[in-house]
Amino acid sequence: MQELNSPISGLLTSNGDPNSIASKSATFLALAIGMTWLIWISAQWLGARPGMDEEIVGFGSAGPALAAIFLSRSGLKVPTVKLAARLLWFGLLWAPCWAVYVVSDRLRGVTPVLSLRFGVMVGVLSAIPSWIGSGALSGDAGVRKLLRTLMFPQNWRWQAVAFFSFPAMLLVPSAILHAFGFAVIWQRSSGTLWSFAAYGALMFFRNLFFTAYFEEPGWRGFLLPCLQRKISPLWASLLVWLPWALWHAPLDVMRFRLHMWGWAEYAEIRVVFLIPITIIMTWIYNRSGGNLLCTAIFHAGMNTFPFVLPYAPPVFVLVFLWAGYAVFSDKMWRQPVTTATTRG
Repeated sequence: MQELNSPISGLLTSNGDPNSIASKSATFLALAIGMTWLIWISAQWLGARPGMDEEIVGFGSAGPALAAIFLSRSGLKVPTVKLAARLLWFGLLWAPCWAVYVVSDRLRGVTPVLSLRFGVMVGVLSAIPSWIGSGALSGDAGVRKLLRTLMFPQNWRWQAVAFFSFPAMLLVPSAILHAFGFAVIWQRSSGTLWSFAAYGALMFFRNLFFTAYFEEPGWRGFLLPCLQRKISPLWASLLVWLPWALWHAPLDVMRFRLHMWGWAEYAEIRVVFLIPITIIMTWIYNRSGGNLLCTAIFHAGMNTFPFVLPYAPPVFVLVFLWAGYAVFSDKMWRQPVTTATTRG
């Protein structure tokens, strides 16, 4: 069994009511998947697809975070939190979110002309990650507890691990493999160093605000710790992976219809790689003391760096080695002995 001073001690409680945990998990999944699928299927019916009206699809991506926030409400007020402070944080987040989305779309060639309709739609969409982030200053104690580590990190070590892990896995081994004759894939190899860096930074923050902020409060902030109250981190990871993979179904069906994916691509992304990725994210979440910013940074990194950095395909075997290390180093098949108090 894990000892009380292990990295994940204090994150979980080992005496949760199984019926309550199952009920909360099922309710979360129903809300998260229901909200997302309703918007994604409606958006596709209206003609949205990659490169066209993507901002409409973006609204559906927030389903997990919105479901988690709704279910985390406690009704207990935080007397030291002022509405003005939250509104200030909302405003400070909204402008960068809007700019990142608009500029990154123009660099991708998706919206070469900024129309009023597009600007307004992105403005409304940008209000969602801004509201989620400002929830760290929510007056509701439950919502504040859920979101506080998304904006206020406990330490920078695990944020650094989350950010640099994919660049390190891609670049260092690829350079060695390239020296031995392996082909290197670089999806964006043209342009100056500055344009390359600017594009990478914009895409990272786009994936942070409009993907990780929309998903991580739900999958890792709510569902994972709920499951870990009664089952091991390994089993909890698998029970997060399955609905997380299925949650993408409407988008995956669209990729099949547009001949962007086949069954091989689906199996590779949603099964072969997503299982070890989920285990790694559980490990990062637990090791960081339940820090959502860490998993959000890692999530944004895995959605960004393979598309902006050169890599040799064999380097992805390191994902499986890392997941294996996480499982055995933390004995993730065992349910940890923990206290009922959240760290941090």
